[in-house]
Amino acid sequence: MVTRLQQVVKGAALNFRRTPAEISAAAARLTAREKQVHDKVAAQTQPTFANTIAPLARLENASGGEAALISFLQNVSTDKQVRDASSEAEKALALSRMTSQMRSDVYGSVKKVLDDTQGLKELAPEDRALAESMARQYRRSGLGLSADQRAKLEHTRKRLIELGIEFSRNTNEADGVELFTRAELAGLPDSYFCERATETVDSVEKFVVTTKYPDLVPVMQMAKSEATRRRMLLAEETR
Repeated sequence: MVTRLQQVVKGAALNFRRTPAEISAAAARLTAREKQVHDKVAAQTQPTFANTIAPLARLENASGGEAALISFLQNVSTDKQVRDASSEAEKALALSRMTSQMRSDVYGSVKKVLDDTQGLKELAPEDRALAESMARQYRRSGLGLSADQRAKLEHTRKRLIELGIEFSRNTNEADGVELFTRAELAGLPDSYFCERATETVDSVEKFVVTTKYPDLVPVMQMAKSEATRRRMLLAEETR
């Protein structure tokens, strides 16, 4: 008998059991598929909505969900190797997406669809809006610029992607720590203190509270002390 779990296609739902190798393979598969579709669009000799705009839209629709799922694991997995693999996958996917968005040959095919005014009139309003939006996205990615300007923009966008992912990884891995007395944590339920680490400071027992969400969120929502909530907010924002 096939169970419900076995029926779920990997990537169709959040899968916490994915290994680093599976995450890397999924990212490689998505980037290869992206290049394949863009190559085919760029090679069209008579671009139309059906062979140019629609395949690009279907690609975004089909790939976006799985890309988001494998990138999300860097925020929630308890396994550092999985978090690192997810972060690297996000970087690979973002760079691939950026490269695709700056392909002048693909934009050439999209532009030809827009230049066909008669064909454009025959499209449904939703399809025409999609084609116009797609062309606008390519222009915003720098396809209206000169080759030298596009190269400079591509370098800048690539660096921004790398810095953004590095920042995200650093904030995910760094945990702020604050020490509070039981009185300072008034309002928190007894279960919050079960098995919580403590430290003794000047002969006073204090509870260790980190900026991990299971520690942080209850304090921000239930602690009666404004000073306690302020300290945790500062620890979270400055870690």
